[in-house]
Amino acid sequence: MNWTDEEIKAGIEHCFEGAEDIFLVDATMTASRGGFQLIAKCDSDSGITIDQLARINRSIHNNLLLPGLDIEKVSVEVTSPGASFPVKMARHFNRLAGHSMKIEHRSDAMQNPLEGEIVSASNESLTVKVNEDVIVLDMVDVIHGKVNIRW
Repeated sequence: MNWTDEEIKAGIEHCFEGAEDIFLVDATMTASRGGFQLIAKCDSDSGITIDQLARINRSIHNNLLLPGLDIEKVSVEVTSPGASFPVKMARHFNRLAGHSMKIEHRSDAMQNPLEGEIVSASNESLTVKVNEDVIVLDMVDVIHGKVNIRW
């Protein structure tokens, strides 16, 4: 069976009801030997713990709704995105306020990628401090951002 990414996410979303401020970032399902491998990336506005990831894992395993899917043939892995994971959601950008990021975007009005410190984000816009300038991008123009890791 083949499900779209939207169908997979919709089948998982209800598993987060009552799970504090935890939200689904991304989910993928691939065929594996005799079944499927589901990987769900979750996060929280205040950071996520291993206990919270375990609770979400159990909830997905017990409540996943996809037409024609035998849950006994699904291996569920729930994880939080790492520092190299591309950030796409305003909620994630907000959590990373104060961090330096490289942001890929579709705006012709400024350099691409844009490198700067995240100031704030909403569903409509992303505010970034680049040197001494404050730049506002429309969220619809943001492709993704990656945290600049300094060693």
